[in-house]
Amino acid sequence: MSNDMQQVKEYWRPTQLQSSPEIMVETMMHLPPGPIADFLINMFFKYAEINSFYMERKWFEEKVALCYSSETTYTAIDFPWVCSVFVVLAIGTQVAHMEDEKPKPDSEITEELNLCSEDSVGLVFYHAACKLIPDVLLVASHESVQVFLLLATYSLPVSTGGLAYTYYGLAMKMAIQNGMHRQYQGGNCDSRTIELRNRLFWTTYTVEKYVSIMHGRPMSIARSEINADMPKDCPTFESPRFANLSAFHTLISYLGEISETLAQFKRCPKRLLSEYSERLLRLRASIKQWWDSLPATKECRDLCSQGPNFRQNAHLRLCYLLIYVYMGRAFIFVDDRKKQSEPIVGADHDPGRARRSVLVDDCVASALDILNTLQALSDHVGLCRASYNEFGACRAAILVILAESLNSGKSQRLQDGLHRGMGLIRQMVGGCSSESEISYLESIESAISQLLTIPEQDSISQPQSDQNSVSAYSKFKDWTQSLKKDKSASGNVELSSFSPLSHLTPGTEGFTNPELNDMTAFFDPDWSNGDFELDTYNISSL
Repeated sequence: MSNDMQQVKEYWRPTQLQSSPEIMVETMMHLPPGPIADFLINMFFKYAEINSFYMERKWFEEKVALCYSSETTYTAIDFPWVCSVFVVLAIGTQVAHMEDEKPKPDSEITEELNLCSEDSVGLVFYHAACKLIPDVLLVASHESVQVFLLLATYSLPVSTGGLAYTYYGLAMKMAIQNGMHRQYQGGNCDSRTIELRNRLFWTTYTVEKYVSIMHGRPMSIARSEINADMPKDCPTFESPRFANLSAFHTLISYLGEISETLAQFKRCPKRLLSEYSERLLRLRASIKQWWDSLPATKECRDLCSQGPNFRQNAHLRLCYLLIYVYMGRAFIFVDDRKKQSEPIVGADHDPGRARRSVLVDDCVASALDILNTLQALSDHVGLCRASYNEFGACRAAILVILAESLNSGKSQRLQDGLHRGMGLIRQMVGGCSSESEISYLESIESAISQLLTIPEQDSISQPQSDQNSVSAYSKFKDWTQSLKKDKSASGNVELSSFSPLSHLTPGTEGFTNPELNDMTAFFDPDWSNGDFELDTYNISSL
C-alpha cells in the first residue's frame, strides 16, 4: 500500500459544497475608503474588544491591507478572515459615536437619531458578511470561530438572547469541530498558534456562559467536557490585558456556581434550603476576597479616569457588581421589608431572614454602585449606545431599585437612584431609535413616577467639550451622510435600530407585556433564568 493510501486526512471538509472565491472579489465592492476603514478598525479595538480576545490587531490589519490590494488572489480558506473584516467594520459603526465630542443643539441630536446613517452603513457591512457565512461554516477553521464571535458581538445590542446567543452557539460548535475544547496534543502547531486557539476557545466559552445564564438558555458544552489549557500571559499578545482577560473568566466562573446554587432552591427539599443559603454566603465571601486580591493599579480594579484601562476596568467592575445583583435579586420579595419597624432580627433568632437580608442588601447596594460606575463612565469617556454590558447593567440596576422600592417603601436614596438610572439609560438610546423604543422608555419612567410618586425632574445634562478641528469621526459622518443621500435618491434607505432597547419593543423578546403596572412581570423577564421560581413560603420559614 502506498504512503498516500496510508495517510488519513485529519482536516477533512466538504469542499465540493464551497462557493467560488469570486464571491469574495464581489464582496470587496462594499469596502469603504481606506481612511474610513482605518477609523472603524480603530474604533473596534478601542471600544468593542473589552476584556475578551478576538484577534491580534497586527494580523487583522495585514488582512485588511490584502483587501485593498488589487494583486490579491483569494482561495476557499480565505472566506473566514474576509468575513471577519466586514463584521469588524460593522461593529466599528456601532461604536463610532464615542469619538464625537462636538456639542450639538437638541434639534440636531433629534435629526441625527432619525437619520441614523451609521446604522445603515453598518447594515451594508453586516449583509456583505452574511453572504459569506455558508462558506465560513464549510471551512470550519479557528478563524471561523472568530467570525461567529464577531457576529455575536454585533448582534448583542439587537437580540442578546436570540441572534447573539445563536451566533455564540455556532462559534462554540466551530471550536468543538476543531478540537479547541481539548488540550492540544499534536505537533503541527507552534506555541503561539496554540495560545491563539486557547484564547479564542475560552473567550467563546466564557461569553456564551455569561449570556446563557443571564437569559436562561442552556450552554453548548458542559465544563466536564473541557480540558483545554487556560490562556497564558504572553507579552506578544497586545490586547486585552491578560489580568483583565483572566479576571473576566473567573467572574463568569463564579456566576456559574451561583446560578447552579440558586437553581437548587427550585427543587431541593425544605431541610436543605439552609445549606444552600449558607453556600451562597460562602460564595459571596470568596468572590469578595478574590476581587480584593486583584491588581489595583492600571489593571482590573483601577478606576482612575486618567488610566489607560479605565473603560476596560469599569466594565470588569460592572460584571463584578452584577454578580451580587444576580445573587440577591431572587430574595427581594421573600420578606416584606415594609413591616420591619425595628432592626433586622438577629441571626440567633431568625438566621434565615438574616442571611436573606445580607444578600438583598448586597444586591441593592451593588445596583446603586453600578449607577456610580456608569456615571463615572459617562463623565469621563461617555456611554456606548451599542454596549450590552453598560445598558444591561443599567437596566438591571433600575429594576432592582424599583423592586426594592416596592417591597421596602420609597426612600430618598432609592428615588435618587431611579432618577439617575433613567437619566443614564437615556444616554444609551441612540442610533436608529424608533419612536416605539422612546415611548416605551417613557412608559417605564411614567410607571415608576406613578408608583412611587416621584416628581418630574429635568433630564440630566452632560457637559460636552468643544472641538473645532475636523475629527476622524466627523469625516466618517460626512461619508455616511453622503451614502444616505445617494440611497434616498433611489428610494431605498435601510434604517434599522442597534439600540440596546430594541429588544424591549413590544412584540419582541424581553418585555412582552406592555402593562407596566404589573411589577412582577416588569421585574422577572429581565432575569430569565429558565423556570426559576423560589418557593417563598419555604424560604421565609428557613
